[in-house]
Amino acid sequence: MTRLARVAFALLVLATLGAFVVTQKLKSSPPLVVRPQISSVFSPAPDARVRKARISFWIVHGDDVSVSIVDAEGRIVRRLADGRHVPARRRIVLWWNGRDESGAVVPDGSYRARVALIHQGRTIDLAQPIAVDTRPPRPLVTGVDPHRGDGPAFLPEHGVHALTIRMAGLEGRSAHVLIYRTDVSPPRRVGELPVPFGARTVAWDGTLGGAPAPPGTYLMGLLVADRSGNPGTFPRRLPDARGFVPGPLPGHAGVTVRRLAAAPPLAPVDAGRVAVVLVDARGHAYQWALRRLGDPKVLVRGHGRGARLRVRVPRGQSGLYELALATRDGAYRTSVPLVVRATEPRAVLVVLPALTWQGRNAVDDDGDGMPDTLDTSASGRRASALLARPFANGMPGDVAQEAPLLRFLDDQLVRYDLTTDVALATGAGDGPPLGAHRGVVLAGDPRWITPQLRDKLRRYVRDGGRVWSLGTDALRRTVRLDGDVLSAPSAPQATDALGARPRQPLARASADAPATVTAYDEGDLGLFEGTSGAFSGYTSYETLAGVMPGARLDGEAGVEAGVPVIAAWTLGRGVAIHTGLPQLAAFAQAGDPDAGALVRRIWALLAHGS
Repeated sequence: MTRLARVAFALLVLATLGAFVVTQKLKSSPPLVVRPQISSVFSPAPDARVRKARISFWIVHGDDVSVSIVDAEGRIVRRLADGRHVPARRRIVLWWNGRDESGAVVPDGSYRARVALIHQGRTIDLAQPIAVDTRPPRPLVTGVDPHRGDGPAFLPEHGVHALTIRMAGLEGRSAHVLIYRTDVSPPRRVGELPVPFGARTVAWDGTLGGAPAPPGTYLMGLLVADRSGNPGTFPRRLPDARGFVPGPLPGHAGVTVRRLAAAPPLAPVDAGRVAVVLVDARGHAYQWALRRLGDPKVLVRGHGRGARLRVRVPRGQSGLYELALATRDGAYRTSVPLVVRATEPRAVLVVLPALTWQGRNAVDDDGDGMPDTLDTSASGRRASALLARPFANGMPGDVAQEAPLLRFLDDQLVRYDLTTDVALATGAGDGPPLGAHRGVVLAGDPRWITPQLRDKLRRYVRDGGRVWSLGTDALRRTVRLDGDVLSAPSAPQATDALGARPRQPLARASADAPATVTAYDEGDLGLFEGTSGAFSGYTSYETLAGVMPGARLDGEAGVEAGVPVIAAWTLGRGVAIHTGLPQLAAFAQAGDPDAGALVRRIWALLAHGS
């Protein structure tokens, strides 16, 4: 080894020993930054509870200080203080909002605070890491027990004093079960249950504010916040005043509170025969009464307890009946329609929209806590509905459209055959086929129709039949019927099943200045024969943009010429009639002379062709 090499080696040894001595001295020297207090986790998300990290410490000797945030690789992402003078033993407090020098939110991960003591020439990375966590929890109600099959849990239930709500994804935190009533519009929050820290189940006794929850469909929602304060909810989007679009819901979070409900047959019952009605009274006794819809006279009454109620319907003419049920104490009541058909065929068939009754029936079929209906206007869910289910709110609201027409016909001693679109679509019952009638009346607002029934109606008209549609925004949507399941409701089409092209929404007139619909084309059918040609007092009406190619308008009336509200048109060898006035049947039943004359004239065209 040369002299130069020996000198270099000796210098290296001395430098190494010096560095070791300095390192040991630094290790044994008292810390320069003391008593650090640092937030362990936070979230810069706007709805988090902890949106900033707090960083505080003392320094032993006063100095100018720079404080930076560094990532796991030691790179500076944000400078919080630059050359700030800090006196000795006075706490400095800084805040970091989770953003870098450009103002962008940093990625989730682990960060540290780096303190530079400028005059002392020292840089210290504080030991406590800071976790940035913007990911919210994903809580889930996995089930509500007890429940049977794929449906919801029910209350009240024999022998069950409280339901058990099972949860996952709470991250061991305390939470709240948010109880929503979803069969109302919009859905609303009606109750709350605290979930203890670390618990995975909680019990609900079916009360709200100390009183039994009213009958309805309920969703057990969840709200939980993680350590950084990120809120997580189930469903991801909670009901609010603007509506509810949850999409498909996982888990099994539905509870149905039911005290009394009934499911009548949706096909007509022959007069004088027995109708079998399924009754859910939660195992309790009930009383019932049968009357013709709109008539206060009770025709038959009785008591029951079982799930199958057998009611013998009156002999005689076709009609829509109301079966009213009540619990023994009278605290809960409901009513459902019974469609009765005379055994003697009649020239005109009245069709009731039972598909729409069930399509709008707010019942939770699958137990996810949301009513299953065909109406997708306020929901991102895949729409479907079962036919064989109770009416959640008693008599379908749509019956208010059909009842005035039937009462008017009964008052006029007009005889008719009666069925439902369910019976026509499924072939249920043994009544005469569609083609056995001279005319058909589509009562109410048949919002949905199966493709097969749509085609059958159109063929019926082309082959010489006559059809009158009283509905508005009707016959424009199809729905698939597979066994007992209604599914795949379509969007509204421009042309309805009879070839009309209705405009939506309905035109409106004020109650102070109602509209007058005036005949401006008498046509060859004599549609307005026997009327004054002016129909006044209407506050809503549906206009037509025209009819399908190949159809020819024959008789029109409207608020303005050329824009028909009431119209008849020929299609093939038959005739279709659209009245476009939701109040027409009610006006006729109330004694309005022109409304009554128009209904009688249309009936004559259907029954006799003249």
